[in-house]
Amino acid sequence: MTTHADTPWKHKTIQLLNLFGVLASVLLIVSISVEAFSNTAFTDDSVYNRIQLGVCIYFLLDFLLQFIIAHNRLRFFTRNFVLIILSIPYAYLLGYFSVDVSSEAFYVIHFLPIVRGGFALAILVKMAVNSFISGLLVVYLAIFVAIAYFQTLIFFAFESGVNPLVKSYPDVLWWASMTVTTVGSNIIPVTDVGKICTAVLAVVGMTTFPIFTAYITALVHGINERQKAKTPPG
Repeated sequence: MTTHADTPWKHKTIQLLNLFGVLASVLLIVSISVEAFSNTAFTDDSVYNRIQLGVCIYFLLDFLLQFIIAHNRLRFFTRNFVLIILSIPYAYLLGYFSVDVSSEAFYVIHFLPIVRGGFALAILVKMAVNSFISGLLVVYLAIFVAIAYFQTLIFFAFESGVNPLVKSYPDVLWWASMTVTTVGSNIIPVTDVGKICTAVLAVVGMTTFPIFTAYITALVHGINERQKAKTPPG
């Protein structure tokens, strides 16, 4: 059983590791965004691939350290094995070993290590926020924004140059805002990847907005109940 003496130390260590994991993911997001806007997203030897290698090495070391300090190592490994899968620098390895894959698969693989950072964000929020409901909302909001943004990058990378309606990134933002709210956009995808992005973004919008609505309703209800409790009976 974990003692009270080592619990604060482990808690702080895990919190710090996850914080660095989130910062590393931000670095990946910035670099992959620069690639998308500079039309170098499909090159094997890119700055992003080298940054991804360094970040993935950190993720693997992070997993190893948390495994070492875990009270039940077998349980930790079985519950978090997927983190190892997400921490492998696939894009770098494919380029290094000259593995021939389609441009669509190669670009989507870029995003796998960023998903690993999402797990770190969820754990960090859980530690920092006292309210379970508020923490869950923050995680949902972060996931929603991340998915929407990544969909715009993928859509822009594949549709620009082949879709006459996609002339710049603001056009993609318009497409995303109309699609995620299920209003419907006048920008029709012409590539298979663009069509998949449209479907994914619509599903994300339909499943996420009800969660926000339920949270706001519960929040307003809680405020009203507290006000009623403070009001003396008339």
